[in-house]
Amino acid sequence: MQIRVLAIAPYSGLKGLLESMAKEDTRIHIDVEVADLHNAIPIVQSAKDRYDVILSRGGTSTLIRSHVTTPVVDIPVSGYDILRVLTLVKNANSKVAIIGFPNICRGVAEVSSLLDFDIPIYSIEQAEDVHQALQTAFIQGVQIVLGDVVTVRTAEEMGYNGILITSGRESVLEAIGELKRIYDVVLKAQESEHLFEHILEHQRSGVMAVDEGGSIIYANEAAASLLGYNTSVIRGMNLTGIDPVWTRYLEEASKSPADGANKQTKWFQKRQVSIEIIVPSMQSHAGYKYLVYLYSSEGKMNSPATFNFQITERIASFAQIMGSSSVIVQAIKRARTMALTHHPIWITGEEGSGKQLFCQAIHSASPNSTDELYIIPCDQLSEAELDAVLFGTNIYPGLLFKESVGTICLDQIQHAGSALQQKLLSTLTTGTHARLIVTCPNPIKLMLKKDEMNQPFVLSFMDMYLHLPPLRERLEDIGEIARVLIANYNSRHGKQIVGIRQEVLEDDLMNKLWPGNIQQLKLVIESMLACTNGHYIGPKEAKDGWLKVKEYLQSETSGHTTSLNLSGTWDEIEQRILLEILQNEGMNQSKAAKRLGINRSTLWRKLKDVLQY
Repeated sequence: MQIRVLAIAPYSGLKGLLESMAKEDTRIHIDVEVADLHNAIPIVQSAKDRYDVILSRGGTSTLIRSHVTTPVVDIPVSGYDILRVLTLVKNANSKVAIIGFPNICRGVAEVSSLLDFDIPIYSIEQAEDVHQALQTAFIQGVQIVLGDVVTVRTAEEMGYNGILITSGRESVLEAIGELKRIYDVVLKAQESEHLFEHILEHQRSGVMAVDEGGSIIYANEAAASLLGYNTSVIRGMNLTGIDPVWTRYLEEASKSPADGANKQTKWFQKRQVSIEIIVPSMQSHAGYKYLVYLYSSEGKMNSPATFNFQITERIASFAQIMGSSSVIVQAIKRARTMALTHHPIWITGEEGSGKQLFCQAIHSASPNSTDELYIIPCDQLSEAELDAVLFGTNIYPGLLFKESVGTICLDQIQHAGSALQQKLLSTLTTGTHARLIVTCPNPIKLMLKKDEMNQPFVLSFMDMYLHLPPLRERLEDIGEIARVLIANYNSRHGKQIVGIRQEVLEDDLMNKLWPGNIQQLKLVIESMLACTNGHYIGPKEAKDGWLKVKEYLQSETSGHTTSLNLSGTWDEIEQRILLEILQNEGMNQSKAAKRLGINRSTLWRKLKDVLQY
């Protein structure tokens, strides 16, 4: 008889590895779902009696075990797993630390000693200790944190770069052997669990029961619908993952009198929702702290002033901006200083250079970090829509006048008209709760010369102007950036790639102009990673990756009229682009080099084969 196994993979890359290895054992029938911590609970609860054993990893295994009677087997973190991740970060310029449970920390200490690699280790006893350990690490200058899923997720929520210690084949093989041993000695058991049966599932108002950490224990169909989710998905989710503003709502409710209703109003799914949060004086054994009631107001959102541009995903911090070159270090230093003020900021930089990342980091480090951040795409809204969003209408308040708004980022400010810029200047002069950040690809001095820009508005930013360097001016940072990209790729795809061969890094990646900056680098490296089956990106994998990029560019331009010839190698494509710019500048090499942000000798070296005249 086959053993029916439900595997909960805390990260997507583990799913493929589990499925491929289960095929090698005819005794195992496995279904794999990708979920982490509380998101896994609805999956295992809906499975009921259909599985004999549940297989997962780390903190997710521990949490699942507390909710079911089915045997739960852990996928361990082996010495091989630790060796791979330490190899990846061993030569990093950024300070690296490990935060994890004692068994992982002991393994890291042993392997790092063998590698002669000194790495700070912060041992924790429970998942709740991760936040404090990360705060300590951050104070001590740590930029990259290694650990399990709970450590990496918490690190990213706090603004760190986290690298997951992924599980390899040997770890999965050990877990499969363990689950077969458990199945042979443990009786199958599963008890049904029903929460809050007294709540009417079909009532029109939404009802949720939420625990102290903000996780949804129960949500009826109306609550799920108002928040834009299915009932089978929303249970187990965390409210702060749906919208960061819930953190403040729950904190305010905690300070209210027992059984008193804390009331809020919020827009979800273009519908105004009234919210009442109650902290019952008599706490239930079911583990909830808050009862949340949701009521839909009549009518749909019909004003552009109510478009929700709020950032609901994790907001980055300065610790996530990778690189140790002097230009990026100076940019970060200047941005940190700016963040502590309330003055409006102008960020300039080429496409893909990280303007929105710096905007988020400035907000995270500002006195208004607990309030909301809005990033508004000026190139996607009409003048009237921008005016309504920022200044409001007779019915709806504008973002500039809402106390809950901490930072407003106007992305691509050059697309906002001069009249709107003048109106913004007047408002900034009289004062507003929100800090304004604008981004633009062109230098501020160039924008002063453009007739469509309001000069007094632009001049008001002269003392708070931040220029982000293009990637070609900090090529030495590529190795640091690549490490984070590799770690993220490993987590998503279940690979154990530990680095890039030095000849690829120096002779290939650091020998390009990167007109698309970090975004282009990410596309190229991920294409190389997709072509890598071993532990390193070597010359062959790099070549295959460039071909993959070329195919992608050709597919993107297919069906569109373009004068750019994409045939040949990447270097040949780059030469054609450079030559076209040179021709646009009347074959003036000084002007072309200045436009590209490189010196004449670099331009000549790259075009010497086609400029022999």
